[in-house]
Amino acid sequence: MTMSLSVPTMAAIRYGYGIRPGEPPARGADDLLAQVQAGRTAAPLFPPEGIESRRKRIAEQRAWLDAYRKAVQNGTADRERRKRFQQDRLKTFQTDAVARIVGATMSPLGFNERLAGFWTNHFSVNAAKGLALWLMASLMEAEAIRPNMSGRFADLLQAVTLHPAMLIYLDQIRSVGPNSRAGKRNDRGLNENLARELMELHTLGVDGGYTQDDVRSAALLLTGLGIKVPEQTTQFRPRRAEPGPFEILGKSYGKRRRSMADCEALLDDLAANPHTARHISRKLATHFIDDAPPDDMVDAMVAAWQASDGTLIEVYRAMLEHPRAWTEEGRKIKTPFEFIVSGLRALDVDDETLTAMIAVRGVDEAPSGPASPAGDEMAGVDEDKATGEAAAVAGAPASGTGVMAKDNPAGTAAEKPDRQARRLTAQALAQMGQAAWRPPSPKGFADDAAAWLTASQLTARIEWARKAVTVFGKDDDPREFLRKVLADAARDDTIQVVSQAPSKAYGMTLVLASPEFNRR
Repeated sequence: MTMSLSVPTMAAIRYGYGIRPGEPPARGADDLLAQVQAGRTAAPLFPPEGIESRRKRIAEQRAWLDAYRKAVQNGTADRERRKRFQQDRLKTFQTDAVARIVGATMSPLGFNERLAGFWTNHFSVNAAKGLALWLMASLMEAEAIRPNMSGRFADLLQAVTLHPAMLIYLDQIRSVGPNSRAGKRNDRGLNENLARELMELHTLGVDGGYTQDDVRSAALLLTGLGIKVPEQTTQFRPRRAEPGPFEILGKSYGKRRRSMADCEALLDDLAANPHTARHISRKLATHFIDDAPPDDMVDAMVAAWQASDGTLIEVYRAMLEHPRAWTEEGRKIKTPFEFIVSGLRALDVDDETLTAMIAVRGVDEAPSGPASPAGDEMAGVDEDKATGEAAAVAGAPASGTGVMAKDNPAGTAAEKPDRQARRLTAQALAQMGQAAWRPPSPKGFADDAAAWLTASQLTARIEWARKAVTVFGKDDDPREFLRKVLADAARDDTIQVVSQAPSKAYGMTLVLASPEFNRR
């Protein structure tokens, strides 16, 4: 099998977010793995105020909501302040979403950023699920996922599964053991969401050898996991925990007196299960290589997993050192996030301009309404209302599938900077169907080529390219632009079409709309 692209070009396009003019290219597997090692201590741009400050803010807002609830009961609630509170929460979420795009664009650690995208989609949470998640979704990626992407999968699984964002999203905070002390005193019952998604999506896979009895037993074992308020940190609550023991996949867990260690033991065993190694390895290869990755590549990744106790960087190494890793380019279609980030990188938007985008704070039609916290944690909001709120955050249709608005046909140059920032980042991403931290289900966003190879998707991408070129690249020579951003990936017919473009802006738009640029 012959190599069709140079290693630096393949490394940038298949394993990163494309070529950024002037950025030193990765020259093989070792360079890509070095990016992952460097990324372990690289702080993301979100949350912009930092992890500790965000946690403090979450606690303060929870305390304010508690006070507001009491004020509603005694008729002294400041509803205008509640409206401002809600608007600020949505603006903060939008800032996080823009910062995520900007961070991926600016980072020279492309493979690390792509892995962050993979794992965030693997461990999906939807920020629209509940009040706290607007501020917590980005926090989970920043403090649970990114620091653990190169170490043992068991550590990553523990950090994510026990993160408050995951417990809220999958309703674990509402799960109570029926025979626990709390279960006998109220009608709150068992919730199997976390146990089911933990096995089906996060570890074993749908064909992972477990039964519904295993799911129910795991759900009983996981009772007791809750959140401490107002800090919004994870804690184990024995009063809610179902007395053990429980048999899961042929092994006994827990005793009558329960503890967090019971849950941690289950997570460690699921991480070590051979079905998990194969499920995750195949999913990684599917994401980076092909919708139908070669079995011998997956086998090599599984072998590396088992030989290294699930050390993920060794699994990545096995993938990158397989011959198929550097051949047959273009088998995958870029997701909207990948397209937008690679487009901003190709246009070589300077870091100062990108950073300024994060500072923009504004939402279109920020909704107002009463909070809906209940019980001991911040409760979820009504799903229809949540979808509408999230659409307002991005200025997008609630369905997330519409194309970009054309209210400025002459281009975005005359728009205010805040509207430009929204149009070209978080708003565009939502309108292409991949709103930040808002997947359609716990399965995450689709990762197959067919999902993003549609007429409406192409229309949205062409419109985005036109606007982005108008703002950032209308004076560049499209032939030179093509050479810089596609290098030896450019096909002869694309070179010819671009060279015959009637204007510079049109030629650059053609480059960003080309099949080579939209595939990886």
